[in-house]
Amino acid sequence: MEQKQIQIQFKLADVEQVQFATLCNEWPEGELQVTNQMQFSSDTTQRAVRCVGSFEYKQNDITQLMLRVQTIFEFSTESWSALYQLQQDAWVLPAGLVQHMADITISAARGILAIRTEEAGFPRVVLPLIAPQQIIRDNLRLPRTTTPAEN
Repeated sequence: MEQKQIQIQFKLADVEQVQFATLCNEWPEGELQVTNQMQFSSDTTQRAVRCVGSFEYKQNDITQLMLRVQTIFEFSTESWSALYQLQQDAWVLPAGLVQHMADITISAARGILAIRTEEAGFPRVVLPLIAPQQIIRDNLRLPRTTTPAEN
């Protein structure tokens, strides 16, 4: 069975720092453990997908810094319609596209982190390399609601 290829048109509509919190008076010495989480939700009436990246830096299980960044992607009407799958009654975004959106969000977080830690007087804090293809392996299904989607 031959798969139909479509060209998806979308734009990065917004980047927002949702949270930046340092929970220490001075930056700790030694190694920190970094955890990350990516969440997706949609506003199907606006043809928009929201990606929220959360990053937490811990030392000895004590949180030192938290960063949450949100990106919003808006899709053209034609592209949004092409992503709709009638049998699932949902919009289905290919895993590669979702990985790309996550990568943009991670890159935005990296820039925000550099600026905010400099403003706080901390040494340069690095967001380790994150491979979205290792986190996101399946297509993203967006039901006709605005609740967080499963990936």
